Amino acid sequence: MGFQMGLTLVATVLTTPVLAQRRLGPVEPAKATTIRHLLDLTGAARLALSGMEAMVPAQRAANPQIPAAFWDAFLTRARRGLPQLVDSLVPIYASHFSQAELDQLVRFYESPLGKHLSEVQPLILQESMQVGQTWGAVIGREVGESLARSGVKPPNPN
Repeated sequence: MGFQMGLTLVATVLTTPVLAQRRLGPVEPAKATTIRHLLDLTGAARLALSGMEAMVPAQRAANPQIPAAFWDAFLTRARRGLPQLVDSLVPIYASHFSQAELDQLVRFYESPLGKHLSEVQPLILQESMQVGQTWGAVIGREVGESLARSGVKPPNPN
């Protein structure tokens, strides 16, 4: 089950750009250029990669049946595929923001505060993921204990 979940995760990550491009229409070139600039300013691809890199150690631990080579190859492929991720984000941003809004966002991210946000956002993401993992573990333990008191037995992991 864990191996299949890992493969499903990879398949989802790798096919999302294709699916996103099919659902959304073409983007006006000037708007696409602004969006790419915005994504560069915000470090969107870097943030996505940081999220994946932060997720992999937990996935390795949770899925020991998946070989380490898989996770190494996954991260290598993710790093190499960042341009495709950016390509898939362009039509999404285009569908949610007007050119004027995009211009305002670019001005913000070019400002000192926007630059600072871009610099610290990966750290915020990493710290938030750690807090989320701890929070999820506490909830899982509490729910497990509650179910055990009710007579529900956890499934056998093997």
